[in-house]
Amino acid sequence: MHHIVMIHFEFDEAKLTAVVRNAVAEAMAAMPARNEPPPAERKTMHSIRELSEFIGCSTVTAQKMKNQGRIPYRQVGRKVMFDSVEILKAMEKGKKKR
Repeated sequence: MHHIVMIHFEFDEAKLTAVVRNAVAEAMAAMPARNEPPPAERKTMHSIRELSEFIGCSTVTAQKMKNQGRIPYRQVGRKVMFDSVEILKAMEKGKKKR
């Protein structure tokens, strides 16, 4: 045996519009931005060779970029360290300047 239930609603157009707008705004706020890259996995590199492989260039170019201040790094004594997240941010910032 099936029961059919009918419910009659009367909506005020302004209230319905506000409810829909709020629902859409909440859904959009919960979505990641389209141009936002996924969070990068942090990796520490300990050589120019590792840096060059990470950014996809020659070791000479990676060294030049480091020396020009385009690639952030930390140095303790002779040991140089590069942070992947900082490098990606710096490279993205460099793209926006052009």
